[in-house]
Amino acid sequence: MAASMMFEFGKARNEFKVLVEKIIQHQTADKYVEEFQSYNGGDTEKKLAMDQALRDVMHAFVTSDPDCLACKSVIDASVELATQEACAASTPFLLLSDVFDVITLSQCEELFCLVEDRLSTWKSEMFYTAGKNYLLRMCNDLLRRLSKSQNTVFCGRIQLFLSRLFPLSEKSALNLMSQFNLENVTTYTTKADRFETELKVDGMEVEEGETDDHPKPVDYNLYRRFWALQDFFRKPTQCFEKVPWKMFQMNSDEVLNAFNSAKLDDMKSSRKKLLMPRPADTTAFFAKYLTSEKLMDLQLNDSNFRRYVLVQFLILFQYLNSQVKFKSNNQSLSDDQNQWVKNTQERVYQLIRETPPEGEQFASNVEHILSREEYWNEWKNDGCPSYEREKNTDAKQRTKAKRRWVGDDLQASGGKIIKMGSSELTRLWNINPNNMGACRADKRVFLPTLEDYFAEAMDQSDPEAMVEDEYKMINEQIFQWKSLRLLARRSPHFFTHTNKPAIPLAEYLETMLNKIAKEIPQTASNEEMKTEIGEEEEGIQERQEMEEQNDEQGKDNTEDTLTQPVLEQLAAILTGEWKKLATELNFPEDDISYFEKEASDEKQQAFKMLKVWHSNEGDRATVGTLKIALKEVGLTDAIQSVFGKS
Repeated sequence: MAASMMFEFGKARNEFKVLVEKIIQHQTADKYVEEFQSYNGGDTEKKLAMDQALRDVMHAFVTSDPDCLACKSVIDASVELATQEACAASTPFLLLSDVFDVITLSQCEELFCLVEDRLSTWKSEMFYTAGKNYLLRMCNDLLRRLSKSQNTVFCGRIQLFLSRLFPLSEKSALNLMSQFNLENVTTYTTKADRFETELKVDGMEVEEGETDDHPKPVDYNLYRRFWALQDFFRKPTQCFEKVPWKMFQMNSDEVLNAFNSAKLDDMKSSRKKLLMPRPADTTAFFAKYLTSEKLMDLQLNDSNFRRYVLVQFLILFQYLNSQVKFKSNNQSLSDDQNQWVKNTQERVYQLIRETPPEGEQFASNVEHILSREEYWNEWKNDGCPSYEREKNTDAKQRTKAKRRWVGDDLQASGGKIIKMGSSELTRLWNINPNNMGACRADKRVFLPTLEDYFAEAMDQSDPEAMVEDEYKMINEQIFQWKSLRLLARRSPHFFTHTNKPAIPLAEYLETMLNKIAKEIPQTASNEEMKTEIGEEEEGIQERQEMEEQNDEQGKDNTEDTLTQPVLEQLAAILTGEWKKLATELNFPEDDISYFEKEASDEKQQAFKMLKVWHSNEGDRATVGTLKIALKEVGLTDAIQSVFGKS
């Protein structure tokens, strides 16, 4: 406390200012930090004085000679002092904000190199929390000062820096609500007479010896339809309305027909200029379309311009077909609209492939980029979960468990599920608690019986079947091979001794069939004796079960059938609430408006809706279905009033 009372802010500020100048001159702060720490006063007061001293030095450099190198040296000194806790962690960011506010844009672009080079410093644990908001505010202020058409590269550097600074799961830069930039309005000539006047006024005389390379006049209809599409690209939600959709459909067909009729080749393409020598300073960039009617013909014959518009079509189609979390229920396309979008999308891709140069490669790249965009859309729909795994926050270190073998787990499992390290292996291992018993189960026996396998061959060997030898199964090689393998597993006759070591397989199989056929009648007669005893009892039981099932089905049908009195009673209760039920029963808005026009009384409107639903659904229009729909819209009182408690 005594040391704090002796502290003089003004004196310390001046002394620290000299200290900072020495640090900048010698480019090191190690030997001067001890002097700062030995100075009388509290740590907080000394840090405040050092912060102000740094700002004073920066102010002196900027006002006397706004040299970026001097400013960089002050920033470096502040970072080093903050690392050794001689000033606040936010001081380097305050200095950067002050400097960017008072220097020119060309100097800002030069000084921003320091901000980019220090990215690893800004992302360190010490500076990130203290400075991320300062950096974001500083970058946004710079972007407001810059022109998107004049300072395109600098704007891109700032955006890339922010994307590298913040983690991928940072939501502040995401368009979570899927909002559109509605301020990006494209203006163009909207009157035909003015359009023609502009073209006539701008007519240029062609001198002798010159070729007429000036743009040809285009149709106003095409001009108007072409630039009207930009309003749909700006606000795609218009396509979910009936009238704007028809306009968009007509305009799109007209423009794509124009593209299709005016094919481009490599000589027409603007990329032919790549073969010509180009000046070094070619940084021109236009952030907005030029909508002059005098440029329309040139734009239609420019391959880059054509690609811009075609890619806009593909982006719009992807939005219309994708599942976006914040789309309302009525923002969906009908089957006809989906079919038109699919056909037009294929048509657009074909036009991109036909647009030189390297149309096939460009179309493939665009398709790949748009497919990757679907993953980002799913990520946003899931609430932007973090890609980083959270570290275990348990303070206690768990002792490493002794490794156990699978055999130990089997012995000690006691019927519990055993984790095999893979979901599929775990499922297969735990199908049956006794795996060896499961392998011996009857359903694991895939060998057929001798009677079943040789039944057809026995029928063919019967003389009454009149089957020729060449068509008999015993002469087929595959059947012979399978028969030998089955006989080796099933028949005791396979290993009997014979005096003929080399018998043709057909003859051998015919002999075996005769032996098997002699054994079949005994088993068959036993089975007949068993089945004949209980045939009558089984028939009686089956008839009784069928009668009981028919009685139960009859009761269920009578209880689950909707009659006209029930519908009238429900319509009387639904007065004022029937529209909710209609929406739940999948009636579109057009049908609901039709019901309203058909009857003035709400009871009659509700009854009309229920009657149409009953006739459309047929057998599916049951009491159970109607109860579920009423429960979903919160009309449980109507269920109790009409159907009673259930």
